[in-house]
Amino acid sequence: MKIRLILLSCIFIALNSCKKSISLRNLNGNEIGCFGHAGMGSKSIYPANTLQSFQTCLSRGADGTEMDIQVTKDGVLVVFHNDDLSSETKCGGVIRNLNWEDIKNCRINSHLFNDLSIISFDEFMQSTKNPFNYVFTFDCKLTPGDGDDNEYYSTFSSSIVNTIEKFGLQDHVFIENSDPGFLNLIKEKNSSLKVFLLADDFDSSIRIASQYKFYGISISNNNINAKQIKRAHKKQIRITLYGVETNKENYEAITKQPDFIQSDDINYLLKLFGKFNRNSGQIKELLGNISLS
Repeated sequence: MKIRLILLSCIFIALNSCKKSISLRNLNGNEIGCFGHAGMGSKSIYPANTLQSFQTCLSRGADGTEMDIQVTKDGVLVVFHNDDLSSETKCGGVIRNLNWEDIKNCRINSHLFNDLSIISFDEFMQSTKNPFNYVFTFDCKLTPGDGDDNEYYSTFSSSIVNTIEKFGLQDHVFIENSDPGFLNLIKEKNSSLKVFLLADDFDSSIRIASQYKFYGISISNNNINAKQIKRAHKKQIRITLYGVETNKENYEAITKQPDFIQSDDINYLLKLFGKFNRNSGQIKELLGNISLS
């Protein structure tokens, strides 16, 4: 009986704490964009950066998804996180040193699924219904190598710009990287593209983003506070928060009023905003009203 009373008390406190109305103010139309991290995030049964994880994320009601992007030797954009294929697949080798033909049949290591393959971004687009309903964040993974890095950077940036222009995704892609020089290469090729400086420290990143007129900054939820986000917004710099894994972290991230959140628990984030496809009306009633205006 005592345990039951404690449990009921905890539920009561949790629900009432969520009933505080938050009037959002940001540069994204006073609405927080809800993105999955590499699809459904680290809490999902689906391996990150797989077509199944992305499609599940989008079908749940997300505004878009972050994805790790690399480039092959022949200029094909590949959705994959680590430098070496052997870390996550049954293949081996560094993606920047291989052609797409060499890796397109590589299977993803998974205890639950045996039919997941590495995918190119072109394949992702061909398999995604209504892609213009979403925004895709390219976390560009620059891989150090023995070859000519200038040529590699040029190939990578050109492949990104050409792919975005080919599919007409200029307003549907954010481009992340920690190297301002690489981001400027992209802007030189197409100044309308939206680039985000991937940062660890707010003060240094806000100076760089202001200097180069970057669209935004992507930073860990733990490395920025609400006042700093307001500072960024005054400079017309948008903020994406990542490193958001738990229910508590999702809610805390919202209270900072960023423009976008990349969540590893996208289901919970969508439920907070009533965007989750199933029982969204009941969820909004339970969790209270989060005003978007």
